[in-house]
Amino acid sequence: MIYDELIGEVYWVIGKIQSDPELEEQLRWLNFEIRKNGVKVASDPYLMDEESDPRIEINQVIAEFERIADQAKEPDIRQYLLEMKAELEADGITDE
Repeated sequence: MIYDELIGEVYWVIGKIQSDPELEEQLRWLNFEIRKNGVKVASDPYLMDEESDPRIEINQVIAEFERIADQAKEPDIRQYLLEMKAELEADGITDE
């Protein structure tokens, strides 16, 4: 999945939530953190000091999608989050 696509898809899911403001808030927070700090990817040639690197581990993003999906009251939202999780697990994040 392309980084910008990830952000766009989370926005899309947020727009589809109809009855769960808490879930919407959790996704907004996650999307803000992804946009603000970025996501660590295995193929990234740019290395930072591990202790000061603000980027989020891709495994943390995957875990958050699973956690939020488990709380989703709307089945289509749950399914979409699990599909995004599966895509990240399979493909990771790419620049293109």
